[in-house]
Amino acid sequence: MAKRTRRGQKQCPKCQAWIKGTRAKTCSKCGHQFKGKQKRAPAPEPAVVPVEKKAGDTVTIGQVKAVVQTAKVVGGFARLNDLLGLIREVGGMKKFKDLLEAMAAA
Repeated sequence: MAKRTRRGQKQCPKCQAWIKGTRAKTCSKCGHQFKGKQKRAPAPEPAVVPVEKKAGDTVTIGQVKAVVQTAKVVGGFARLNDLLGLIREVGGMKKFKDLLEAMAAA
């Protein structure tokens, strides 16, 4: 037998009576207890490994402004990227600074 539905009502499986309200907990005629929707257990959240932040991890507005100003002086972001690539090729900022000082002294 096909299950009939009525809007805003549900049918008791024991006595086949129609109960007003879809949120009713018991049948008013036979006292049948309706089962509510089964709640799913929340999925366990993956363990979050705390990441230690160093003092240099945050970017400030002043640092952004300094980089923009440097890019303008150097001649654009493309040239600034070339300069950063050169610093990496030399072996880091300290070696680059040492080379600049040696060139300035000569």
